[in-house]
Amino acid sequence: MEDNSQGKSKTQMKKEAEERQKLGEELTKLSSQQLERIKLPDNLRAAIIEARSIKSNIAGRRQRQFIGTLMRDVDPEPIRQALLQTDADLSVGSKIVVKETRMWLDRLLAGNPDSMEAFIRVCPELERQRLRQLLRNIKKEKTAGKSFDSLKTLEQLIMKSMNDKSKTQDGF
Repeated sequence: MEDNSQGKSKTQMKKEAEERQKLGEELTKLSSQQLERIKLPDNLRAAIIEARSIKSNIAGRRQRQFIGTLMRDVDPEPIRQALLQTDADLSVGSKIVVKETRMWLDRLLAGNPDSMEAFIRVCPELERQRLRQLLRNIKKEKTAGKSFDSLKTLEQLIMKSMNDKSKTQDGF
């Protein structure tokens, strides 16, 4: 059946709604500074900020659906353009840092002790004990099926170390 008011099929309208929900999910991944640069209605901005703090999967899903509902009233094209601009704003250096962070994270999670030693040689300011503790907690969280708080912490720790390392190499 066709919706006579807009001439779109239900399938097409559902697809557009899912695309807007995904766009809303992308907005939740932006930093506060990046989010401020995008022109959004206040209720949508508040829902996005609230979605970041939700830890429960079910509540998070409901919040993403709510963001998708709010996105119905917003033209998605300027938001897509702003997201593309945000991606383009990432400097080559920060892209390299992200790539190095992912590489080190993968190597450390593989469980090879030589990887940890190599990482500590690259970033000697890190505490070996803290690194081991995070890796142990990640294994426990995986087996228990819990949220990956330790993984996020480790990723942030590696990212900070890589950023600090690149800044000292660039002479900042």
